[in-house]
Amino acid sequence: MLVTAHVTAPFSLSQRLGFSVIFLALTMGLLSNLKLKSASVTDKTQIFLNSGGSTSSTARDEQGGSKDGSEWTSVDPRDQFVRVHKGQLVLAGHPFRFAGLNAPELLDGNVNGPFEIEHTFRTLSMRGSFARAVTRTYTLQINSKNIGRGHIKSWHREWKDWEWDEGRLKEIDRVLAEARKYGVKLIIPIINQDTGEDSNWVGSYADLIRMRKGLSTYEESTKVNWWTDHEMIESFKLIVDKLLNRVNHINGIRIGDDATILAFETGNEMNCNGMRPAPASWTLRIAKHLKSRAPQILVMDGSFARTESITGSYPIEVLQSNDVDILSYHYYGSGDSYRVKKDCEYVFGKHGKAFVAGEMGFFAEPSMYDSFLKDLHKYGGSGALVWSLRPASAGGGYKTHGEGNGNFAMHIPGWATCSHPEFDPRERQIISILRHHSYKMNHQKTPTQHPVPPAPSKVWLDPSSPDQTHLLWTSAPWAHSYELILRDLSTGHEYGRRQVWDCTKEGESRLELSRELGAAPRTRLGVCLRGISLDGTPGPESEMLSLDSSISNDLAIQ
Repeated sequence: MLVTAHVTAPFSLSQRLGFSVIFLALTMGLLSNLKLKSASVTDKTQIFLNSGGSTSSTARDEQGGSKDGSEWTSVDPRDQFVRVHKGQLVLAGHPFRFAGLNAPELLDGNVNGPFEIEHTFRTLSMRGSFARAVTRTYTLQINSKNIGRGHIKSWHREWKDWEWDEGRLKEIDRVLAEARKYGVKLIIPIINQDTGEDSNWVGSYADLIRMRKGLSTYEESTKVNWWTDHEMIESFKLIVDKLLNRVNHINGIRIGDDATILAFETGNEMNCNGMRPAPASWTLRIAKHLKSRAPQILVMDGSFARTESITGSYPIEVLQSNDVDILSYHYYGSGDSYRVKKDCEYVFGKHGKAFVAGEMGFFAEPSMYDSFLKDLHKYGGSGALVWSLRPASAGGGYKTHGEGNGNFAMHIPGWATCSHPEFDPRERQIISILRHHSYKMNHQKTPTQHPVPPAPSKVWLDPSSPDQTHLLWTSAPWAHSYELILRDLSTGHEYGRRQVWDCTKEGESRLELSRELGAAPRTRLGVCLRGISLDGTPGPESEMLSLDSSISNDLAIQ
């Protein structure tokens, strides 16, 4: 840390005083240098000390930062690429460490539409949410047994190139444009591992082999060596070329030049027979190709070796390569929660490479997430992403997803007492731990106030309910509960208000209004909602909705 001093003294001893200050500054600097030599990894990373909050026009309005003077509001994340300096991620000279969540359905147009995409990014970037807004998508989807419409449709023999679904590519454009709008950085793995036909949920490299070679069965594709087959390697490069050379139809930015992307990951959990990482020769060829097409975007090794051997998880050739910027590992279950210290010590401590826990989760106790993130920070890791986040639904309520053994996807801000069985009762604690560490690892104080939710964007009567006596609304980011307000449409007189919740599965969030409908003739009644933060702070009200069923039905149809 640099020490500066400025002295103004009208006394005759000013020169001697000035020399004293200079001497003191030099002495402190020498002491700091001596201390740094014996410092821990965490102390060494403090050479980037600068606290953060947010940034750009929309991004700055959403993110903001703490009110203790520790903002980095001069930094616009939209136009700045994340870089690596001495094994640490930085953005415009500021530390860029993160604790957040994977958002695996972002690129899945069958599940997420414009509302879900915006809700995800707004949630991650709002004032007082996370110190650095980062998430990780899942891979490109390929037409296969479980994917009827993917990003990649087939191999075109006449073109000698892949045939893509333009509609799906436009969905990627929207994801990138919205992430940029809100200042969220993305890690994007390109292709998925091969785990067998029965568990092939998004399409894998085995499907690429089948298409490229004109094979009819999965068994035939397994006889082709994905890692060494020259035709498959060159064909995979064509996928990289198509993706990175695409110009976003919304904002006109070439994907390979988009600072929204923190890193392209060579794949998701790429491995040889489970126990060994992807061969270094394959990883380095793909990394070099990625760098040639997007030189300013980081490359992350997507290997994942299911082995307890630390050295066996990371090929030395990859650790020594200038084309691979970040290495990662995935941690699942309580046993894995203790491994991160060794990975950080080996990857960052011994080899000076940036390290990220690309996926983590299914730990038995919330305290294990806290211990994990403490070790990650202490031993030099740059970031961690919990598996996984689901946004609110355009139809009301929230998306849910079960992972088995009582593990469910997370929601923000999290509810500890939600009655729906597909909401994890630990999520409130886990989200709180992630938020705290996102600030701590960037040497910031966690904001005392949680984000204040914006107004719900849409409120409507359920047209399928008898006499339209049930209310639906789209969730506001970071709203823990809502205040339902009943007013007279003509006079503005307030008849009453009550607290309501929407922490339930999409399609099950209808609110019964018999209490409100008895207050006055229905044609005179209107309702609005406003979100309430975790701290009890109300946000702005939604637009007033008439409870006149004929008017509301017309609006719902529109």
